[in-house]
Amino acid sequence: MNQTLRIVQDLLAYTIWADRTVLDSLRVVSAEDLIRATGTGYGSIRGTLVHLLANEQTWLARFLGAEPPPAPEETAFPDRLSLALSFEEVWSQLGFFLASLSAEQLAGEVFWMEPDGKARRLPCPKAICHFVTLAAFHRGQAVASLYQMGYRVPETDYLQFPREDSSAPGQT
Repeated sequence: MNQTLRIVQDLLAYTIWADRTVLDSLRVVSAEDLIRATGTGYGSIRGTLVHLLANEQTWLARFLGAEPPPAPEETAFPDRLSLALSFEEVWSQLGFFLASLSAEQLAGEVFWMEPDGKARRLPCPKAICHFVTLAAFHRGQAVASLYQMGYRVPETDYLQFPREDSSAPGQT
């Protein structure tokens, strides 16, 4: 298998795992703390994760050559479960994308239009790298808020990511 393809698939799988890990950690977070103003990210843990969801929906649509859906409203997610269900839908589609991604697709570009009408494009590996790092950044904002509130924070470091391939980074 193409090494770049393998790395990109691993990073996408890591993103799904890390997202799930953060969402699972919210099971113990009170409804009040989920929406409490944090001063970081997008106003609250929920706000930051809704923003992350919107980014993942948008980039997934771009990877598939589709029109991105409208960004969801934060108030559409009254609790952790409603947010987790929307993420599950994205993760399912992202899982299909990563499983079907080919070296030929990876050699191509991702095209999209900015809201101001400007056409943009990136080589596919760079677009996926942006997707992965943006997701990590916003998860980090949510985790920092959890930490500041005194909650136990999840381990989402790339080296903690469990892989089927024991030769992958972080495996012994």
